[in-house]
Order: sequence, then structure tokens, then C-alpha cells
Amino acid sequence: MMTQQELPLNIEGLEQYQSKLANTSSVWLKAFRQKSFDQWAAISMPTVHDEEWKYLSLADIVNRRFQIATRHQLIESKQFENYRDKADINIVLVNGVLWGELSDLKHLPHGLAVTSLNDALAHNNIEIQDTISKLTPNDSKAFLWMNQALFLDGAFIQVAKNAVIEPLVHVIHVTSGVLPDTILFPRTFITVGEAAQVNILESYISFEPVPYLSDAVTDMRIAANAVVGYCKAQAESHQAIHIGTTRIWQEKASTLDSFAFNHGGELIRNNLSILIKGEGTNTIMNGLYGLDGNQQVDNHTLLDIQYPHCTSYQLYKGLLNGKSRAIFNGKIYVHSQAQKTNAYQLNKHLLLGKEARVDTKPQLEIFADDVKCTHGATIGQLSQEEIFYLQSRCITQQMAIQLLSKGFIDDILNTIKTDSIRGKLSRLLLKKFPEVKL
Repeated sequence: MMTQQELPLNIEGLEQYQSKLANTSSVWLKAFRQKSFDQWAAISMPTVHDEEWKYLSLADIVNRRFQIATRHQLIESKQFENYRDKADINIVLVNGVLWGELSDLKHLPHGLAVTSLNDALAHNNIEIQDTISKLTPNDSKAFLWMNQALFLDGAFIQVAKNAVIEPLVHVIHVTSGVLPDTILFPRTFITVGEAAQVNILESYISFEPVPYLSDAVTDMRIAANAVVGYCKAQAESHQAIHIGTTRIWQEKASTLDSFAFNHGGELIRNNLSILIKGEGTNTIMNGLYGLDGNQQVDNHTLLDIQYPHCTSYQLYKGLLNGKSRAIFNGKIYVHSQAQKTNAYQLNKHLLLGKEARVDTKPQLEIFADDVKCTHGATIGQLSQEEIFYLQSRCITQQMAIQLLSKGFIDDILNTIKTDSIRGKLSRLLLKKFPEVKL
């Protein structure tokens, strides 16, 4: 076992925690955790000297001493009940552990199965093992390997072949009752069978202003001809750090409509990697972040197109107030065999705060001849002429700014086809509008 001084992150009681994790009969799971730990221990935490992390400093993380969450009980029951919707299929995890009592697992619709990820791995689930072995690490591999070595539990969601799941499947990761400088390892694994249809919302929430680190990983495999709507909504404590890794494997003629939403957190890094592993896929990658104060959000996306006749559309928008900062790096990689690819990418920011800052880098790497690919980025402020026009119609300056800001974000919120998801995100954003100032 390596000493704390040699590890990338200082975690209290790590050896004892690992001993508990080792109490499993699964040879594969033990080997998987150990390999992941060795990979994590051998790597340094990324710094601003690394190209993919040049705009986001993690010095504060490296200099802190973390403790792993030991309690997994929901403290804020009333706030939680106000957040979730009884019409949804709610799958609830508290501090990384699946809670059957809080989840809707007793009367699941035909074709949907939900179990503990730890139980599935302990019983050597071949589907999970095969997918994880094929999904490659992305730019957050230090955090991916740390999660794989140290996660305690998670949710394993299966949608059967040809199943049509009508209600929204809402995976809720709640951080509750943790001490300052706690580290958590939320993990979700989703498989969607051939020609199945499902809408999934994955939320990360907390109700207390406590500083903690959430190292979250979600893996998803979408089979041929399946149709999936997937939204990740991050609304954590404004003192929290969220490092998220989402990896999606998309097969022939499947459709993915994804949306990334960021509202809470002090420092957020999202890595979204989508691997196109079949011909004729359709992929939408949209995102919205509303920031204030000193919040920092870094969105890194990768669309790896390896087959022909695929289409993709990507639009990320950011609304920045105060001294907030946004980083966007979107890469589309078109392999030589991926002919007839049609890919579009755009990143737009509206700066409300005079000290807000944006670094944006849309990228195309194309190795095929017969493709249609475009990308772009815009950064701007509210038009004084538009504000003046609204004021001339007896609208206050504050209200004018709110209306114009809402118009900026409504454009992308309206791309969300699921009403309940759009409603949840709108309610979160509206809480910030009264604070908007020039």
C-alpha cells in the first residue's frame, strides 16, 4: 500500500476503507478495484500545465485532506420531498449508496430493472464488465480511476429490448449530513436494449452549504435502434466541487438526445465522451450553465465518430454573472471511415457580470473526405439598446435584464422534449434571476 504522501490526493482512513471494500467474493471486482487504484496511484492530479486543464486549477483540492462519507442517511427529508416528483420513477442514492426505501423499486414498469451496482458487480455481471473494458478513459482519468477504486455502491439500470418506458426515470444523487471536506463517489451504470425507448434525468443535489468533493461517474450503453433522452442536472452546494465523468457507447441507428445542466457548485468539471460505434446514429449534445458569484464551470465534450452516415448537433449556452468563469472545450473527431458525417457545434455565452470570464475552444478533427462539419463560438453582453427599449415601455432596468436573460436561456431549454425535466430546470434557474445585476 502506498503512503498518503505518494498518492494524488490526501484521503483520511483510506487503508481501512479499502479493507472493507475488499470483502467481496467477486474475483473480477477485486481485480478491477486494485487495477484502478494502481492506475490512480501512479498518476498525478492534473494541473494548469496540462493542455486539457489549462484554465481550471485544482490546487485547492490537492492541498486539502478529505474523509470518505461513512453515513448514508437522508437528513433533509422535507426539502427532498419538495424536489422529487411522484409521477417519476425515482431512484435515490444518498452519499453514493442506493436506498430502496426512498426509491420507487417495487412497481417498476415492464422492461425496466434497477439494482445495486455493487451487487451486480459482485455477481460478475458480464454486460457491465464488457462495457467498462471497452470504454476508454477521458481527460478526467485520474478521477475516473479514483472512483473505480473507491466507489462503495451505485445504481445499475437496465432497459430491456423493445421496452418503452413511459414515466421519467429520475436518478437522484443526494449529498446529505456530511462533514466539511468529505469525498463521495457516486456511480451509475445504464444499459438500454435494442429498439428500447426511455427518458432519464440524473440529478446531483444537496441542501446544506457544506464544502465537499463529488467524484461522479456515469457509464451508459445504448443498443442499436434505441431512443434515449438523457439529462444530467448538477445543483449541488455552492461550496461543493463536482468532477463528473460521463461515458456513452452509442450503437447502430440509435438516437441520443442529451442535455447537461449546471446550476450549483463552486468548481465544476464535466467530461462527456460519446463513442459512436455504429452507422446511422443521431446525437444531440446540448447544455446550459447559469453561474454567479465566483462559480467556475469547465465543460469538456468529445464526440468520437467511427462509422458513416451519422448526424450530430451540439449547442452549449452559458449565462454568467458576478465574477463567475466558464470554460468550454468541445471536440468532434471524425475517423477516416466515417464518411457522410454531418456534425454541427456551437457555444454561446451571455456575460452579465463585468468581471465574468469565458474561455471557449470548439474543435473539429476530420479525417474523412465526404463530410459536412461546422463549429463556432460567441461571447457577448446584453444590448443597451434593447434594455433602453424595454425601459421606455415602463419596464424597470432590473426586469429588462431578467427578461432578456430568460429569453437567452429559454431558447435552449425549449429543446428539452420532456416536460418534467424542463420544468425542474426552469425552477432552479428562476431562483437566480432576482440576483441578476449589470
